[in-house]
Amino acid sequence: MAAKEFLSRALKLDQLINSKLEELNQCRNLAESINGSRFDECVSHSAPEEASYAKWVERIVEKEKELDAEIDRLVAVKMEISDFIGKINNPQWQCLLRNRYVLGKTWAEIAEEMGYSIRNVLRLHKKILENLEN
Repeated sequence: MAAKEFLSRALKLDQLINSKLEELNQCRNLAESINGSRFDECVSHSAPEEASYAKWVERIVEKEKELDAEIDRLVAVKMEISDFIGKINNPQWQCLLRNRYVLGKTWAEIAEEMGYSIRNVLRLHKKILENLEN
């Protein structure tokens, strides 16, 4: 696996988790918008039907379990990436890689923190990846 691909796994997982969080929030919003039963409806002596919101509660619980599993996976991947970065002997390289691939910062945030232009940060990043490939 190429260095960039290895390091980018956390960013991709983070995007996946964010999309699942958005989906979960939509399910919650839909569940909250369901009207409760009306008291003026006729009472039937037949077996009670499942509440209309029950299917949404089940979906929410299912989505939360999926999300928890993805978060656990993300934590494991970030720890693996962090360990890899920690073995690099150049503190400047470690800082850039950790900010990007563990903390998920943007290039602009990294450039500002390191006191470089975005262009210089991108050049340094390219140089780091080339050295890691060799």
